Amino acid sequence: MNPLSAPLGLARALNGSSRRLMLCRSAGLGNRSPVRVAAARMSTQGETATVLEPPQQTWEAAHANNPAFAVARELPPPKSHKREIGIFVVVAAVTWGLGSVIAFNYQRMTSTPVTAALFTARHNEGVREAFGGQLSFTSAFPWISGDISHLKGVVDVEFDVVGSKEVRGHLVLKSRRISSNQNGEWKTIEFY
Repeated sequence: MNPLSAPLGLARALNGSSRRLMLCRSAGLGNRSPVRVAAARMSTQGETATVLEPPQQTWEAAHANNPAFAVARELPPPKSHKREIGIFVVVAAVTWGLGSVIAFNYQRMTSTPVTAALFTARHNEGVREAFGGQLSFTSAFPWISGDISHLKGVVDVEFDVVGSKEVRGHLVLKSRRISSNQNGEWKTIEFY
């Protein structure tokens, strides 16, 4: 049975002795046209519709001068994407900057001088009496201000701590390398 055939009931439902329908269906790839238009003339006298198909078009016939493929009209002006690009650049710069700040702060938080200062403060009897036994950072991601430069031989950090007695404090560590050797001796200038 022809896939474009229609039963008699459909023709009667159209309320007329004859109607003209335009039916479109996609064609596959290859030399067949992308869309074929079939005109069907339906009559209430017969049981099925007669299908008339235009000749097959090939992909090679798809050019601007062929009216079956082209519509003669002006192209719209190209859209400007300046606003979208500007928003992307701002969001990327803020994300990159914020990520850098978080990464450098995490590097300072996990550095040897900061963990050694926290370890020394935890085991100091005066600090244990004032703050309690469990001295730690005030949050999971504390802000460590200052500079740690092993290359220059400078450690200058400050951060907040809290003990098991819920007493908050501020720990300061300032240290300098006193020898010119990279692995030389360090001198603590301030630690309170």
